[in-house]
Amino acid sequence: MTDEFKDRIDVHFHYLSPEYREKMIDAVGGSPDGFAAPQWSAEATLAMMDRMHIATGMLSVSSPGVHFGNDAKARLLARSVNEFAARNIGDHRGRFGGFASLPLPDVDGALLEIAYALDTLKLDGVVVLTNFNGVYLGDKRLDPVFDELNRRGAVVFIHPTSPICWQQSALGYPRPMIEFMFDSTRAVVNLIFSGTTARCPKLRIIVPHAGGTLPFLARRLGMFGRGLAGGSASAPVSTEEQLRQLYYDLAGSPGSNALAPLLEMTERSHILYGSDYVHTPEAIVSAHLTELLSSKLLSPEDFRAIGRGNALALFPRLA
Repeated sequence: MTDEFKDRIDVHFHYLSPEYREKMIDAVGGSPDGFAAPQWSAEATLAMMDRMHIATGMLSVSSPGVHFGNDAKARLLARSVNEFAARNIGDHRGRFGGFASLPLPDVDGALLEIAYALDTLKLDGVVVLTNFNGVYLGDKRLDPVFDELNRRGAVVFIHPTSPICWQQSALGYPRPMIEFMFDSTRAVVNLIFSGTTARCPKLRIIVPHAGGTLPFLARRLGMFGRGLAGGSASAPVSTEEQLRQLYYDLAGSPGSNALAPLLEMTERSHILYGSDYVHTPEAIVSAHLTELLSSKLLSPEDFRAIGRGNALALFPRLA
């Protein structure tokens, strides 16, 4: 491995506390989104990180999140997983960061957890799913949450989940194969066209998987944006500029087929490394890394930035 890509900060890096795994399986079964729920331990994770030359993993809970239909239970579970993440960050200084889970679509509970997770636990940002039982990011009902995160200048990591129509649209395949890519696209489009990103310019938003299908659709979205009002009745949506300002991780998207259009859509300073561990096994993490390192589209300076420098701009404490 080249020196330029060692000591990486991995922004797409998952964990499951024992309590979360048990309650998630009780609520939705052992194969959420079509894949079996993995086990997680700090010791096994740190060993993998050492083998893969990952300096810091930014812990987040993946789909299906913490809300399984009951607001009170979701608040308790969000608090539990966030405290679990904070303990691991404290126990392994420098090796972990963390994104706080929120009990959305419970807005009042989410606002309480933002304050506790960011002010008391000192987590590095929040993770939000693309939709919460059909309530998509950009929905007006979520405005108080985004306004508070904007006030704080928070980092917001978006993670896809299954759309409510997945039984008809997934065609019997695991939802991460196709549905996750389209749901990320759907959520980001709604954030932009609802005016949320324009209204909340202090947010630093990370979009997973090289933007899903956004790079392919960027110019088409721009065409529609120039003809549709968003944020105010008089101003067209500046879709392409809004897309350029977001950050994008490369989890599961190491090839030129994803990189080339992404590099057209955004700045190289807005691209981040992500492995999708623990939901992506180490062997696949390694294979994706090998493919990414073979890219002819990236210079040594790009690798240094994507592996570490760009993330330090978002998380300066990791320096």
